[in-house]
Amino acid sequence: MDWLATGFLSFFNKFLGQAPLLLGTVVFIGYLMLKEKWYKALAGFIKTYVGFKILQIGTSGLVGVFRPIIDLLASKYGITALVIDPYYGQTSATEFLDSVDSLAFVGYVMMIAFAFNIFLVALRKFTKIRTLFITGHIMYMQSAVMLWALYWVIEGTGGDAVSAPLLITTGLLVGTYWSVMSNLIVEPTQDVTNGEGFSVGHQQMLGIWLAYKIAGKVGNKSHDVNEIKAPGFLSILNDSVVANALIMTVFVGTIMLLLGKENFAYDSDNYYFATYVWETCAYFAVYITILLMGVKMFVAELTQSFKGISDKILKGSVPAVDCVVTFSYSIQAPIYGFIFGLIGQLIAIFTLILLKSPVLILSGFICLFIDNGTLAVYANKAGGRKAAAIIPFFAGLIQVFGSAWVLTYLVGPKQIIGWMGMFDWATLWAGTMVLSSYLGIIVPLVLIPLLLIIPQLQYRKNKDAYFTTMRYQTNNNLSNNK
Repeated sequence: MDWLATGFLSFFNKFLGQAPLLLGTVVFIGYLMLKEKWYKALAGFIKTYVGFKILQIGTSGLVGVFRPIIDLLASKYGITALVIDPYYGQTSATEFLDSVDSLAFVGYVMMIAFAFNIFLVALRKFTKIRTLFITGHIMYMQSAVMLWALYWVIEGTGGDAVSAPLLITTGLLVGTYWSVMSNLIVEPTQDVTNGEGFSVGHQQMLGIWLAYKIAGKVGNKSHDVNEIKAPGFLSILNDSVVANALIMTVFVGTIMLLLGKENFAYDSDNYYFATYVWETCAYFAVYITILLMGVKMFVAELTQSFKGISDKILKGSVPAVDCVVTFSYSIQAPIYGFIFGLIGQLIAIFTLILLKSPVLILSGFICLFIDNGTLAVYANKAGGRKAAAIIPFFAGLIQVFGSAWVLTYLVGPKQIIGWMGMFDWATLWAGTMVLSSYLGIIVPLVLIPLLLIIPQLQYRKNKDAYFTTMRYQTNNNLSNNK
């Protein structure tokens, strides 16, 4: 059966794992299902592909600017720590699984998970699942990390390959998570995006739901972070580009000054250190602007075309896409999420140091900005700027403490350099791994049906509009856009 895993991994790497190609194809098929002309479908494919590529340039640029600064902090102050960053978690997973001849099994996990997601949507009348998880790179990442972590805590250190029961269980668990959690946040996402017709499929779906539910209790939604009007000379901050550049200069620039110019490889013939710091920090505004432009381009095509798939192939289905897409609906909120999430993470890290924790944590930019920025978007919608500050702050604490907790059960192999760190992985999956280390495979086996109860409860609360709300909202948006 190795040929099957090899073939699927090849298909994943060349198609499913290429998010722009996958989403572009989805849009192309969607337009054809709507009986649009082939050339309009082709145009939709191109716009979606280019738009998502623009988004990727913005996201990778943000990471590329900040990650070296975090690495310098670690090396200068002699901090040896595990990094809470999705790519560090993925690297830990793939390197470890390769050491026990199980890396190819990640393809099986993905295949089982995706097939189960489609199965649950196809039987939505009974399962109440509406969302199809199509965030390709996240699909692979989560499949790899889940397989590594469950294998380590359940099947131990013997060095044998992953067993078939654990492989199948992991695939079903991942598919259940994709289906249930992206379905859970359909309504909050419609509120945030003004009914654009998609949900989020990422690493903090449970966190999004909690942020949206809690926000109204800690803040006032009428005090929207995007409507703050600063007085006097501070009025320049009313422009999001200016605000992003100046705020990041204050926070990141201070870190760079503390590190000292001798630690940065910059061209002193063309830059003063001060101007180098400014340019580095200004890139945050550049890449955020690029990111938002890409989001606007491909979301417009996706929301219109997916109606064809929803009506003709998987009736009533909703695409679950990258969380960064939501940033364009609350431009200032991600900065709130970054700043207050950073403060929370730093407090948690210093607490671990003071307590002489056996596991120390180092922040990763994706966790800081993407995770907390997304939580801030939803918190702001339901609870305004106060919620957009408070919730990411506590999320920062949770991300560090939860990751340190689960890593005490996962450290040992030399390949382990970090953990996902995103909200769901510091809460739901951290608890799952710890419990599994004591109770074994029974934990994920019981968790699958427990999670599948959630959409049933959602449906009971909103029977009349549960399957029609998305369709009506999307149709209204299409009408408004004409």
